[in-house]
Amino acid sequence: MAFRAAKEQIVLAGPHHGISVEGAQAVAPFLFELIPQWPVSKPRVAGAQGSEGSVAPGDIIVQNKGGHWRISSAHMALSDYDLDDGYMVANTLVGALIAAYVAQGDGLVSIHAGAVRIGDGLVLLLGDNGAGKSTFATLLASRGLRFFADDRLILDLGPAASTAAPVGMSLAVAPKLRLPLPRNADARYRDFVAEHSVMTWPEMAVLRPGPAQAAGFGEALPVRALIHLRRGEEASQPVLTAMRRPDMVRLLLEQLFAPHLGQQGELSACVRLAQAVGIWQLRYASAFEAADTVISQFDGRESP
Repeated sequence: MAFRAAKEQIVLAGPHHGISVEGAQAVAPFLFELIPQWPVSKPRVAGAQGSEGSVAPGDIIVQNKGGHWRISSAHMALSDYDLDDGYMVANTLVGALIAAYVAQGDGLVSIHAGAVRIGDGLVLLLGDNGAGKSTFATLLASRGLRFFADDRLILDLGPAASTAAPVGMSLAVAPKLRLPLPRNADARYRDFVAEHSVMTWPEMAVLRPGPAQAAGFGEALPVRALIHLRRGEEASQPVLTAMRRPDMVRLLLEQLFAPHLGQQGELSACVRLAQAVGIWQLRYASAFEAADTVISQFDGRESP
């Protein structure tokens, strides 16, 4: 039996036109817990060649077969996914939506990073899975800094010849944390997580910080610095050091997503980003000890 998609569409705002999702009604409650502020518009109607009143084909198609789900998108290789959980379908769908969003602009890319406002701009937190991006970003938010992202952020690099600082833009995607929280998490952080949790499982919590703590959809600021998080027990004290640009470019090639630019375009984007802002590496054992190091470094002072 072939996978089938329901014909109902959800159309979400893109930078230039809507992004249509077909067949996602069953997972919509999960989806809008993850992207509660993403604007929704009416489904697109087919053009002159379609029948009157017919709905145009979706940019992203969600299909179900016997409780197993598949997501297809022209902008992201997802067709081999076999998902059997509504939350996982919705979370994967968010990735496909972000890919479709950046595909609408030559200067737009997506980066796998956390981001908070410190001083007059954004500090991005980069690292592999397990490096602590979500914990670090939400910890800084619990300390009063404005949360922009814990995992995925839109960057506008501007025209290819631009030397201006890239701009980071929030899509107000809900942060997600592994549970249980670290044993050394302080009461202030535990209270922040408890107050803002909207979905919880034994192994994970989805948060929704309020407008006083987190950027809204489309809120944007220039990027001020990139920090490569290197967590390890050997770091007895947090150490923040300047990072070599070739090393940062290699890291960015693993974390930056812009398939519409092609391989050479992605490389150029990584080089431009590494040249435009301060680049750092943070070695630390505990985010709760390292947070003050990051805040003091970027609180009103210039990056190198």
